[in-house]
Amino acid sequence: MAGRRAATARGMVVAMDVDAVIFELYGLKPVEFTAARDAYVARARREKDNDAAAAIGRLRKPRLAVWAANLLARTHPDQAEALLRLGTELRRAHRELDGAQLRALTHEQHRVIGTLRRETVQLAAGAGEPLRETVMWEIEQLFRWVLADEDAALQWAAGRMVKAPTGAVGFDGLEPAPGAAPPPAAPASHRSSAAPPPDAPAPRRTDAAAAQAADDHEDQVARRAAEKRRARLAAAREQADASEELRRAEERLAEAAAARDRAEGDAAALRDELTTLRQRVEEAQRAAREAKRLHRQAGQERAKALRAVESAARRLEELDRGED
Repeated sequence: MAGRRAATARGMVVAMDVDAVIFELYGLKPVEFTAARDAYVARARREKDNDAAAAIGRLRKPRLAVWAANLLARTHPDQAEALLRLGTELRRAHRELDGAQLRALTHEQHRVIGTLRRETVQLAAGAGEPLRETVMWEIEQLFRWVLADEDAALQWAAGRMVKAPTGAVGFDGLEPAPGAAPPPAAPASHRSSAAPPPDAPAPRRTDAAAAQAADDHEDQVARRAAEKRRARLAAAREQADASEELRRAEERLAEAAAARDRAEGDAAALRDELTTLRQRVEEAQRAAREAKRLHRQAGQERAKALRAVESAARRLEELDRGED
């Protein structure tokens, strides 16, 4: 949506840059996220940018581990790029079933994740957010997810990861590359250190047949391993989907509870206002009754005064006639 323009009655105005807003929001501490997001939603609505308001309103507050991981990627993009390169090499080695490369890269993975974990903890502490041990573990899981999942890696490297992994983290879901050979079987001399007994019967199969049987066995093992990886991937995805749906349901429940609390607060405020208005009405009615009483009393006094004036006028007339 970046750079999108919207027409208004006054001309052309640049609409809100949603990508820039997302980048800004996911750089904030989790405690600052909700208020900033709601402020942007309110601004988009004032500007009649409904698409931006809807997109920003769907954003959810990140976990502390996600914020800390984003902080590392934003602060040290060179380290982020190094982890992305390591993830690319690891995924390639898993697809090509390269045992020697996997052993070397796995050792490098442990070293790099340990270094990044310590760096992330220091950055978070410097930003005023000391991390507990459970959060540190979540950060390690995030880095493993980045190594195994290319989409997660790109999102994290851009400093805008929005959520933590919800399922198993690993390389089990990677399918072997076409033509990738399974690890070779151990030589016969290494398969068993025990020598056959002297009276053992001679093998019935030729060396070629034995080699073919070994190859068939290795193929079966590789197929079973691939099927097991696919089954674990499906189960992990199902668990991730269920966990995500649970998270969304919990968010909807929390939002509904907040809306209920706001409505109850508004109702209580209106009841207080109604009570105040009723008291003011009663006071106004008492004042009206008192005003009516005073009005009647004033009317009576006026009538009395009028009679006194008329009586005085008659006496004056009588006196005037007597003098004549």
